[in-house]
Amino acid sequence: MKKTFLKLIYVAGAVLVVSTMQSCNTEKLTDLNKNPDAIEYVIPEYSFTAAVLGSVPGENYRALGQGLQYFSSYKEVPATGDKFYNFNGTAGNFNIYRGVGPTNNSVNNTIPVSWNRLLQLTKEIPGAENVNKRAAVEILRILAFHQQTDLMGDMPYSEAMKGLDVIKPKYDTQKSIYAAMLTELETALKSMDATKPNVFGNADPYFKGDVAKWKKFGYTLMARLGMRMSDIEPATAKSWVEKAVAGGVMTSFADIAYIKYANVTGQMNPRVNTYIVGDFTSPGGDNVEGSKWSGKFIDHLKNTSDPRLPVISVVWVPSGGSYTPNNTPAVQRGMVNGSINTRPTDFDTYSEPSLLYIDRGSPIITMGPAEAYLIIAEAAARGWSVGTTAQAAYENGVRAAMAQWALWPSVAPHSGVITTAQVDAYLAANPYPATGTFAQQLSTISTQKWVSMLGDDYEVYSNWRRTKYPVFNYANWTVAGNKVPYPGNVTAGKMWRRFSLPIEERNVNNVNYLEAIKRQNFSEEQIDLLQGRMWWDVGPGTGQSN
Repeated sequence: MKKTFLKLIYVAGAVLVVSTMQSCNTEKLTDLNKNPDAIEYVIPEYSFTAAVLGSVPGENYRALGQGLQYFSSYKEVPATGDKFYNFNGTAGNFNIYRGVGPTNNSVNNTIPVSWNRLLQLTKEIPGAENVNKRAAVEILRILAFHQQTDLMGDMPYSEAMKGLDVIKPKYDTQKSIYAAMLTELETALKSMDATKPNVFGNADPYFKGDVAKWKKFGYTLMARLGMRMSDIEPATAKSWVEKAVAGGVMTSFADIAYIKYANVTGQMNPRVNTYIVGDFTSPGGDNVEGSKWSGKFIDHLKNTSDPRLPVISVVWVPSGGSYTPNNTPAVQRGMVNGSINTRPTDFDTYSEPSLLYIDRGSPIITMGPAEAYLIIAEAAARGWSVGTTAQAAYENGVRAAMAQWALWPSVAPHSGVITTAQVDAYLAANPYPATGTFAQQLSTISTQKWVSMLGDDYEVYSNWRRTKYPVFNYANWTVAGNKVPYPGNVTAGKMWRRFSLPIEERNVNNVNYLEAIKRQNFSEEQIDLLQGRMWWDVGPGTGQSN
């Protein structure tokens, strides 16, 4: 008798379905159906590489990218866009489990796949000698859960991924999830031992196994999680951020955790492929979904004489039946968000992403010193003990943010190399408001995050909800001379503050699903227009002027 087990793991609900098929075939007959070339065991290195590749930050330029006013579209695109017009029919359908998986680079199908790999990895690397490998896996696991809970709030955590032992896991509160993530992250970081083998060696796309860099990555993640609680639990936030800085966060160019891609089939940046296939199919004029850089974003870069503007932006000038790129700052022009629904006659004159920015060989940054320094700057502005001033940390953050563009391949007329003189001039023209109010300092730091973390939409989205900076205006549709939100939008003209819980959970985990919705003050029908706030989203203001 032979038994073959087929396992399907539904990670979000931690539902494990086991199908058992029995047969009475002889060993000889069974062997006829065996593939002699098939791998009968999992190689941990392969699983780890796949998990890292599945942990890159999420990005969706038509939904979050337009909502955060990086992009604008003249169309009523089949996503939320910058008009908040279409949520695939209902608000409840706009959840993080929808999409096409890793090629979309959104936190949807990618994360469950990664969780499955990480779950298996913890079983494949026992022994005291593998302590660094297990710690790195734990850091990735916490990164995945953090990305998820910051989008939808309460979710399975303590009872998640238990298989048949817990078929219908409870939804933990986001508060308890944060407490657990930080405690478990600290335990993992303390367990790392430089005298033990490295973290998967060349199978580690981030750091090639460097334990010291993994510790910096983990402590930077700790600082991010700690700062997220700054308004809801300031004392706890202070403790964790100070602990993270003391442990050692990312501070140098070599510390950047990024995935390197190449303009070669099978090695291309999947986010860029989404840009190109979804909209920017060719230079100038024939954008599939009618997108350009937004007026808010381009105006900010122009008004601050930001040297990143000619790196990332271009206007395609018609020339003899083709287009010529012009990255001169003076001609860059962004399209106003939520203001039109027909193709403007001057569409070609608006800025769009440079060929450098959407090069298929460009990197994807997961975390780096730019973010770390800006977190430290905010901590110092709050009076926390982080060993430096807010101004010094802010300036280091700006320098790090501009330096990282050197990771991008140069595509004429654009180069990602920004000189020290250019950075010095930028900081001189846009000084940190050291003597200003805390609100002014927070606005400066958070707006810099908005610019510096371009591409990491989900983290920028979370930081914006927490700080409410920069302030966006979505009332740009003109009626009788007055600016109002776009007609027919589903959010009353407001940026949404959360993603919906997975509707699939209504069927497999109904009781816990409805309890979580009620606890978060949403209707059982989940008709909440996506305005319910995260546990940590309690600061004053909304981040919106309309």
